[in-house]
Amino acid sequence: MGTQTETLRTALELGAFEPQAAAKRRAPWDPNRFAEQQIRWLVRQVFFPQERDAPRQVVFSPVQNNDIGAICLQVGQILSDQVSGSTCVVEADAHARDLQSVLINNGRQPGVGQKTFPPLRNSSQKISEQLWRVPLRTFLGDQQNDLSSPWLRERLAELRLEFDYTVIQAPAAGYSEAALLGQLSDGMILVLQANSTRRAAAKKVKQMLLATNVRLLGAVLSERTFPIPQKLYRKL
Repeated sequence: MGTQTETLRTALELGAFEPQAAAKRRAPWDPNRFAEQQIRWLVRQVFFPQERDAPRQVVFSPVQNNDIGAICLQVGQILSDQVSGSTCVVEADAHARDLQSVLINNGRQPGVGQKTFPPLRNSSQKISEQLWRVPLRTFLGDQQNDLSSPWLRERLAELRLEFDYTVIQAPAAGYSEAALLGQLSDGMILVLQANSTRRAAAKKVKQMLLATNVRLLGAVLSERTFPIPQKLYRKL
């Protein structure tokens, strides 16, 4: 998706790359575990780069209308395990499935005995000791139909004050809200769907975002399938 100095130099393909030594050590081969390892790699590359100006507020946006809630939640969970500060996953896509259902499907429940926190965090859902979920209704507040640039800037500033790291689940990149979020945050990661997202569509979205001064941090290829039998993958 590009080779700018501040961006990742390669697109992350969930389930598309793995060091041979690691593959040989693990048996049987587990695609879910493999995808988790790839997301860990993504977290390291995005939030802990060599440069000093490491992003702390990152937007994830699909090229087309795909539900990326599970990816954002997993990024938030892995990030919160690796940092000492607080992390939040923000629902900013009115078209997506509520992350609450993703949590339940993954056997996670909100934390109990929540303490008193600053206003925005206090109305969010505590998932673990250092991880919060900010529901769409909490993020939007009274701004259901008017996500103006000044309001979004102020809202993201509130998130910076109350959380050390923010993972934002944005609408598809073609929506104006996604571009605004990308402009006002530390950068955006595009999510491409395997066997669905067209190269021409991805290129068009990339050019549009760059034209609006969105900092592209990289790309994720989701829902990658493995047509080769698992027994062959274990030998790779």
